[in-house]
Order: sequence, then C-alpha cells, then structure tokens
Amino acid sequence: MSRSRSLMPCLLAMLILGELARPPLVAAHDDGKVVTVRCDKGRTIGHALAEHKGSLTIRVVGVCEEHVAVDRDDVSLVAGGTGAGIHGPDTGTNTVTVTGSRFLLDGLSVTGGRNGIVVTGGSGAELRNCRVASAAGAGIAAGIGILFFQGASGAVDACEVTGNPADGMMIDGGLAVLTNNRFTANGRNGVFVFGGSSVRIGLTNGFAVGPNVISDNGGNGLHITQGSLALVYGNTISGNGVNPASPVGRFGVILFLSRADLIGGNSITGNFGSGVALFSSTAFIGDPGFGLPFTNVISGNSTAAPGAGVSAGIASSVVLRAATLDANNGAGVSLSERSTAVLFSASVTNNTANGVQLIQGSGVVFRPIAPLSVLSGNTGFDLKCFDGESSITTGYADSPTMDGCTGF
Repeated sequence: MSRSRSLMPCLLAMLILGELARPPLVAAHDDGKVVTVRCDKGRTIGHALAEHKGSLTIRVVGVCEEHVAVDRDDVSLVAGGTGAGIHGPDTGTNTVTVTGSRFLLDGLSVTGGRNGIVVTGGSGAELRNCRVASAAGAGIAAGIGILFFQGASGAVDACEVTGNPADGMMIDGGLAVLTNNRFTANGRNGVFVFGGSSVRIGLTNGFAVGPNVISDNGGNGLHITQGSLALVYGNTISGNGVNPASPVGRFGVILFLSRADLIGGNSITGNFGSGVALFSSTAFIGDPGFGLPFTNVISGNSTAAPGAGVSAGIASSVVLRAATLDANNGAGVSLSERSTAVLFSASVTNNTANGVQLIQGSGVVFRPIAPLSVLSGNTGFDLKCFDGESSITTGYADSPTMDGCTGF
C-alpha cells in the first residue's frame, strides 16, 4: 500500500502536465489596423468592429455604454487613457462576448451586463491589467465576472475581479492560466473550475510564479469539481465563506470528483470552513517535483464552526508533504468514509481538537523520511481513531498522544 501511495504524486503530476504543459495559450498579435474609439464623444466599439475588418486594435477612450460582441480572430481592446472601460447597461446581455481566437483586453474596466467577460470556444484569449466588477445578471450562469467555457482557453493576468454577485471567474470545459490577480468579495466562489477543465493558478505555462489573492468571497475561495485538474502555487486564499447561507460551501479550497496539486507557497488561512476539503478527490499538498519551495501553510481555518485544516471524505486521498497545519478551529486533518492520507515531514500542531482524526475505516501513513512529521500541542489527541476499522502506521519524531488507533 505504501509503495502505491508513493507513486501517486508523480502520476498526478504527469496527468496535469499532460493537460497543461502545452505551448503558450496566448499569442498576442501586434500587426493590423489601430483605431481610436472616443466613447466620451459618443462613439462605439461595435461601430469600429463593423467598419474595420481583419486584425484590429481598438484604443478605447472613456467609458463605452454598450455590449460588445467579438466574433472574429485577432481583435484587441486596449485602454487609450486612464478610466477607460465598457459598461453593459442590459442585465440580460453579457458586457463583452468573445467567440474569436487571440482576443486581447488590456487596461480596461468592465462592469454591468449579465456577465462581465465571456469567452466561448475561442483560443488564446488574454485579459490583463483589467478590472471586472459588478456584473448584474441573475439566474443560472449569470452574475459572473469572467467566464471561459465550451473549450475556451487563455490567460488572465493582473486583473481585479470583485463585487460580482456569483463567481469571480468560472472555467467550464476550458483551459486557463491565472496569475497576479485579485478575486475578492464575489458573492459565490472566487474561482469556480468544473466540467473537465484544466487550470494553473499562480503559475504560468513556463513555470513563472504569479501569485493570486482569492479572499473574502461569499462561498468558496477555489472550487474545483467534475473531473477537473489544477496546479496551484503561491496563492493567498483567505477569509472566504463570508455568506452564512452559501449553497456551495464556505471552504478555502474544495475538490469534488477532481484532482489538484497544491505545489507549495500557498497560504490558506482564516476561511470560514475547512482550509482544504476533498470529496471523492485526490490532492497533493506539497510537491518538490517542480523545483519550487513546496511548503504550504494551512492555519486558522474553520472560523465559523469547528472543522479542520484539511478534511477528506467519500474515499478521498491526500498527500501532505512539508505542510504546516496549525491553529485550525477543530482537527488539523480529518479523514472519513474510507479516506486515506500520507504525511511526509508535516507539522500538525496547536489545533483546537485532534491533530489527525480518522472515522469510518480511514487510514493514515506516516512516511519515515527526515524530518519526520510532528504532531503536538493539539487540544484533543494528536491521533484519534473513532472506530476499529481506522488504522495508522508509526514513524514520527515526537511522542503523540493517541486514542483508539491500531496499526494496519
């Protein structure tokens, strides 16, 4: 059993890299015609798109009160000065809809509309230095700041996505690279990944680091579901779950039927539910295979009610390597419903309940790799097994307090 567990990080990395390690998604064009649209003088982007064919760069001056549909390739919308933007006045229509490839939006504020920016099917979209806020649509797939779906691919860099009533960003059946952004104060999830999507969050295709801040959202910070894959590096994921009535959960990171590699450098703190929650999923928290620092800090979570730093249920599997799980309100690690965990050099300390707890036939393996894992200072037992079918292995540096646990 331990040998198969030791192979799992490599296998997951191969799966994720197979999806994500492709040529750069974005190939921004710099040829073609350049025109200026003076929205402050009553001009419109729609008119410029209709009048000028082929590759086109539109410099936007002022705020355009319109809905923009880009249905061809190689179109750029760039700010022609400070305060440039697009506001969609109709809550039933997306503010910006893109179906072409190699679309670029740079330096603009996008507000209003059913959703802010929707990229459908097009490849190589690039959104950068933007602000996407206050989408106003209601209902299914509405009120979202940025939406990639139906095979869309692209990158979002250095954007502020805030104050949208649903998700900050949704990726549905697409590929996305998210770097240097702020997904904050959205009504549902900060970032919602589903439908077999593949994402890099905080890491480019060339493995350059670009940390995101995902904080203070109503539901989950990062929600990964329905067969999706994610590489997550260097992000601050904090204070999520501010809506007590959230129907999607109140976790820092949640996985359902999905896989994620939280490579390292992530600070997952102060979320209202568990810092990381898994349901029928696999997570690797700490992966040295990328040549980057691989310590993750998961602390002070479950502020709304006792929970866990990391919780895994419904036959989930989690590897914790060089992770710090400290001062969570509840258990450091909670495994239930035949879930398993492997700990390498992890620190599980000062949590307000048990350090590691096992329920309903779950198991934990402590790998004897220096430095050994440390379990200490937890308010309950450092190791607690709630039933006879739950088991552990030995191999820690300290002498943990233990209750009800037996070996495999």
